Amino acid sequence: MKKQLLITAVILSAALFSCGRSKDDPEAHIRTENFTVYTTAPLPQDGTQAFTEDFTVPTEEKRFTYALNGTTVELRINDRLVKALSYYYTPDEKYISVADFNFDGYQDIFIPYENSYSGYGYYYCYLPEKNDFVLNDELMKVNRLMKVGENNTLVEEQDDGYIDCFIVYQWDGNKLKKIRRTETYISYNDEKKHTDIYIYDSNGNETLDDTIIEEEPATVTETDQ
Repeated sequence: MKKQLLITAVILSAALFSCGRSKDDPEAHIRTENFTVYTTAPLPQDGTQAFTEDFTVPTEEKRFTYALNGTTVELRINDRLVKALSYYYTPDEKYISVADFNFDGYQDIFIPYENSYSGYGYYYCYLPEKNDFVLNDELMKVNRLMKVGENNTLVEEQDDGYIDCFIVYQWDGNKLKKIRRTETYISYNDEKKHTDIYIYDSNGNETLDDTIIEEEPATVTETDQ
């Protein structure tokens, strides 16, 4: 009796499956050839080739502009006001500098102090995830206007009337570190131009790397003409 019931169940299942197939609408099925499959699965080990494709969602362009409105500096992204920085003085636009100071692909801004000639000021960096400009602590440690140099470096220039000094910085993660300092001056001992080059290790320790000595060009006087 059990054997007969088992055979009947198998026959009934086969009949239902066959009936379901005959009633299927072929157009109602999802056809895999209409889709592109994105995967990071490893290549198969049987020697066949697997197709992979990267998909990148386009990001909105961030166009930065600023405007002076009295003592206020208005910072705009795509012509929309993002931040208004108000001061008790009118920043000298001649010393305002726009550049990608932290090399993240977005424009930042340096706004000078009241005594613009000193070279000191504020560094505001753009944070796209917040759509905001914030003071950058690492850049504010330098606190002076720097220019973008080669190989993603920042260069600070100092001149006290006797020594021309250039300090080169580079980002190490989120830390801004000195990597080289160059000082050029006329030595009182030999009246020649000296250029001292210092380098910094990972701990910030300074070492004299090289000294270049060159003749200072002669000064033409009225008696020589």
